[in-house]
Amino acid sequence: MRVSILIPTYRDIRALELILDALKLQTYQDFEVIVAEDDNSEELKDFIQGYKSKYTIAHVSHENQGNRKAIIMNKALKESRGEYIIFIDGDTIPYSTFIESHVALAKKRVVLCGRRVNLGDSVSALLRDGEIGAEELEKHYLKYYRLIKDDNSRHYEQGLYFKANGIVQRVLRKLNKNVHIVASNFSCFREDIFAVNGFDEDLPNAPHRDDTDLEWRMVSLGCRLVSVKYCANMFHLNHSRNDRKEEEEENMKIILKKQEQKEFVAKNGIIKS
Repeated sequence: MRVSILIPTYRDIRALELILDALKLQTYQDFEVIVAEDDNSEELKDFIQGYKSKYTIAHVSHENQGNRKAIIMNKALKESRGEYIIFIDGDTIPYSTFIESHVALAKKRVVLCGRRVNLGDSVSALLRDGEIGAEELEKHYLKYYRLIKDDNSRHYEQGLYFKANGIVQRVLRKLNKNVHIVASNFSCFREDIFAVNGFDEDLPNAPHRDDTDLEWRMVSLGCRLVSVKYCANMFHLNHSRNDRKEEEEENMKIILKKQEQKEFVAKNGIIKS
């Protein structure tokens, strides 16, 4: 099964390089990568053209007119050719078994929902500076567990890996009642996200609540949410965050209105109505 990996990015080439390097090591190799740049920088174009990889990389971009993630992600969806789509963020580095785990649990009308280890500043810097590799952290996670935990990391327990559909992962999946789409780690069949017309470009404050919006629309379509915690693992590089509470609240008002109107197929999505 051909898989498309969609990676939104904005002016962080080093993080993208770490992701692309990690994708070289994937145990599942039938995939393409679509880099969705919410900008149009010559630097990124040059980087992708010069990047040596054994998999296909496509690059979509548009002029920088503020945060327009939904628009560039819909453009990436149109560019993609995979039967199955996996979404990650431009600062999340996947384990070598990441794609394999998503594919192992893939089903039509199912959205697979994963999480990430939110690394602290020190370990994030070690990765960015090349002093330690993501592969090393993955393969010897217990060795680095204390270092990661003591670095003010969050969700560090989610770096523990268990084979997808193995006994332990099945038990953990059954026990997990808090399953939601998080934009940095989810997947579904192409036909299912196209059925809701992709990301809703009517939300003015992208990317806030875009995963919340996509979740209710896909569930309304008839999709089930299934956890891929502890198998589709990834590391998140730490960075500063701005308080966007007002923007999130504005988006939620729009989402709630669309819910009342049962508008689960986006009117302003991949296809414009």
